[in-house]
Amino acid sequence: MKDIVIAALLAASGGAHAATIYLCKAYNGSTFWANTHCNQHNAFIERIDTVPDGMPWDRQVEQAQQAFGDRSRQVSTDDGEKQREHRCRTLIAERNKIESRYTNWQWQPPEVISPDQQRMRALRGELSANRCSTQ
Repeated sequence: MKDIVIAALLAASGGAHAATIYLCKAYNGSTFWANTHCNQHNAFIERIDTVPDGMPWDRQVEQAQQAFGDRSRQVSTDDGEKQREHRCRTLIAERNKIESRYTNWQWQPPEVISPDQQRMRALRGELSANRCSTQ
């Protein structure tokens, strides 16, 4: 009985259906959108997107391109954050290496001390500019 009710509700709902569109890449390198599989156009699949059915083709393509742009911006943001974290780790490691020369109270020649002081000032600036946690 439940199955019949659920099937009737699904049939009556007639909600928005999804269409699949393909970004195809031809053998010559050009790309194009298609609503059928790329191999029917002698091309490779570059990307597959699901868009609402029943809207004009141009609007479906536009929506798929927007979705891709949103995803790529998110990826680039994630990549930027990873690069920043890597840069912070590198800067902190360099700072720790310089500080380790002076924590054991061994004598350092002046030609080492002056460049170290200059580099430590630069490191503090870079750490601050990259919003690195120095704890």
